[in-house]
Parts: sequence; C-alpha cells; structure tokens
Amino acid sequence: MTQAIEFATPSLEHLSPQQSQHLMGLRRLGLEDLPRWKQALEQAQPKGFGCYFPYVLAHQGSRRSTVLVGEDGGSLCCYMLRERRRGPLLDVYLPPMPMDVSIAQRCLERANGFNGNRSARILRINESEAPRAMQIPGLKVRERRKQYLYAPKAYADLSGKKYQTLRHHLAKIEKRTDIETAPYSDRFAAPCRELLQQWSERYRQTFGKSGGAGLSKRVLALADVLSAPDLTGEVTLLGDRLVGYWLGGQLRPGLGCFVDGKSDLDVPGLGYFQRYRFLTTHDSFELVNDGSDARRSGLRQLKSSLRPAAMHIEYRGIQETA
Repeated sequence: MTQAIEFATPSLEHLSPQQSQHLMGLRRLGLEDLPRWKQALEQAQPKGFGCYFPYVLAHQGSRRSTVLVGEDGGSLCCYMLRERRRGPLLDVYLPPMPMDVSIAQRCLERANGFNGNRSARILRINESEAPRAMQIPGLKVRERRKQYLYAPKAYADLSGKKYQTLRHHLAKIEKRTDIETAPYSDRFAAPCRELLQQWSERYRQTFGKSGGAGLSKRVLALADVLSAPDLTGEVTLLGDRLVGYWLGGQLRPGLGCFVDGKSDLDVPGLGYFQRYRFLTTHDSFELVNDGSDARRSGLRQLKSSLRPAAMHIEYRGIQETA
C-alpha cells in the first residue's frame, strides 16, 4: 500500500436521526481495514468472488453506494447502503465472518430497523454458509450465481482434447511476434483507462449497458495503491500499443481471484490468453475464482473452455414479508 486513495461516496448527512441510530458502531470500509478483512476471511474460509477485498472496496467508490463494516461477537459484519430515488436501503452484504446464525440475525435486525421494514437482504452467501443461513427464521435462501473455480496447476500440461479450444486461442497470440506482456504499474494507468473506455463503449453498443465499467475503473485505481499478494496485474502490448490488462490477487491463503480483465476486441484470443497468464503465473493457489459468466453466452463459452475444476454457488437471502 503506497499512498492514500479517495473515492467519492454518498454523504450520510441526509439520513434521519432514526436511520443514523441504526448505523451506530459502523464505519466506512477503507484501505486501513485490509488486515482485519484478511483475518476474517481466514476465519470464515469463503470461496466467493464477492469476498475479495479490492472488489468490495471498489463498490465504495460508487456515488450511490457505501460499504459499512462493524464488529459483533468476534465476527466482522459488512453492509451495503444504497441510495435510491425512494430513499436509502441498507442490506447485509455478506453473512458475518465467521458465520454465526445469531449474529446474522442481529445484522438483519439492524438493517430492518434502518429500512423501517423487512426489505433487508443478505446479498452474497457462500455455498458453505447457505445451510446455516437457512436456519435464520423467515429467510429464504435462493441461488444467485454460479462462479468458475480453476486449479492453476492443471494448466502445466495442455495436451489432449480437454484443452483443445484453449490451445486454439492461445495459438492466435503465439503466432504474433509483436505481442509482449509487462507487470502492471502506474505508468500504464492512463492507457488502461483509455482501453476500458473503448471497451465500455463497444459493450454499451452491443448490450445497452456499461458492463460494470465504473467498478472496473475503481478496481484499476486500487491497483496503484495495493500490492502483491492482494492485487497484482499485467498488461499486454501490441508493439507500443496497450491492448489488454488483467488484475487479480489473493482472496485468502490458497485461493486467488481473477477480478477483472479487459482487452481490445479486435485482437482475437486475448481473453483466453489473459486468464491463462493469470493462472500459470499464480500456480501457488490451489484454486482461483473467476466469478460468474454474467449470463452472457460468449463469456460462458470462454470460461467453460478453460475447464473449471469446480463451480461455486453463491446464494442470496431474502426475508419473508408475511
């Protein structure tokens, strides 16, 4: 961690005294919370993409959301406060780390008190925590997304039919003599932001959405202040032109997270190449979580062709209102 970084977050001054009362004892998540977050992850042993600290902290930069944390009974509790046209909403972002049913109930009660109703949810529940979350009275636990888990050591040998698609796309890159890679550093920050902007414009033209470009921009900013093992990156250069970058790091000991990768869509094979590079340069991890496929067929094909070692199911908890 080399310098401070400021993200724009919503002011809490507009909240009513009653709402503010239910936030007592909570603080905004910041870079200074990294050691405590890592300690909590080691205790809880989650596998979910949504637990990766840079990813969570990047939500802090949205002008419509604030990540809050607090302590309860030795567990770290995390909340997401979102600004909406009809008023702010407080959700429990993750179950307490480590998970405790009684503490999880208190987290929901706090959020319910803030909201003035039972609209609070537990947004991301790890597969291993789902059975205990189901013990919370009045909470329905539903599958949210399936996330891809890869075993880096498996990519030491790409022979055989299993990796035929991956070899095909890697060959497109290997045939080029003008492709180089370099560790990410702040000197690449500006061209990475420019590439992200170009990628976002093409994504919006195709899907009508930004593709999470705002979150990607904030993760990219964190790459200038966090370091290995928590967040590392690599850029891909075509001659003097930057055509891709990836970012990721250690979610907890033994488990990595590929948090983001962007590439010039006119350079075939880069998406495959980037993930292959992350996996083969982080083979000390037993597993790497590459998140979900966002229900996009192209991304599903890419991630499936890398032959995941397992799928991690993430759940969401929704309270019954009647």
